[in-house]
Amino acid sequence: MRILIVGGTGTAGRVIARRGVEAGHSVRVLSRSPRPAGARDDVEHAVGDLRTGQGLGAAMAGIDAVIDASNVATAFYRTASRFFTEATKQLVAAERTAGVGHHVVLSIAGIDGVDSGYYRAKVDHERVARREAERAGIGHTVVRVSQFHDFVVLVFHRYRVGPIVLAPPLHLQPVHLDEVADHLLTTTGEAPAGRARDLIGPQPEELPDMLRRYAATQPDRVRLVGMPLPAGFRRANEAGALKLGDALRGRLTFDEWLVEQSS
Repeated sequence: MRILIVGGTGTAGRVIARRGVEAGHSVRVLSRSPRPAGARDDVEHAVGDLRTGQGLGAAMAGIDAVIDASNVATAFYRTASRFFTEATKQLVAAERTAGVGHHVVLSIAGIDGVDSGYYRAKVDHERVARREAERAGIGHTVVRVSQFHDFVVLVFHRYRVGPIVLAPPLHLQPVHLDEVADHLLTTTGEAPAGRARDLIGPQPEELPDMLRRYAATQPDRVRLVGMPLPAGFRRANEAGALKLGDALRGRLTFDEWLVEQSS
């Protein structure tokens, strides 16, 4: 299968590309920047702009399916929603012209009703993808997964001020990115389903405890300080954690991921 990975140089995109090649697929990644130094020789690289559509036509040439793992670094709803909406419209239009058969969106499990600007924007992302794909006559599938184990690294650095790391009391069921990539690739090769079964990690975790265990692997010492969440976000997070019982479960635990990072 010939797959274009949008956001293929990001945290998830790099892993999806690697696992795609290992599974025998022909993989092309799309990013705004020229091919980076040290990029894999067995992965094609295409340059394109999701906002303007420039370069997307060439990037879609010969492609069977597109995995949209694009991201935007903001917590503001309007900014994130505008990005996902504009990008999806440009992608689907280019897919229609190129005859792409399957549009797959990577999304986040448990985001419905959560008082978070970014999560609300991801719900919009799913909605726009469904609408645009149906209008274009392209099969689509939304694949929701729980936060990656790697999420702890983002929080550790984003919420660190000197020797202090703020620890939001989030309930998570983190999943290994290799398993996310494999689930996405399997779904991409199947008939479009509209919505795939969610994928979550093998066991529940508390983010402060994940931060503590991750901090213990770092060379410099830090102190964790509890960070309160807005009441609406906290209730939605707790409710969301209870709604994932019928999801597929990954096998690799957070502790196994920590061992990988230190090896």
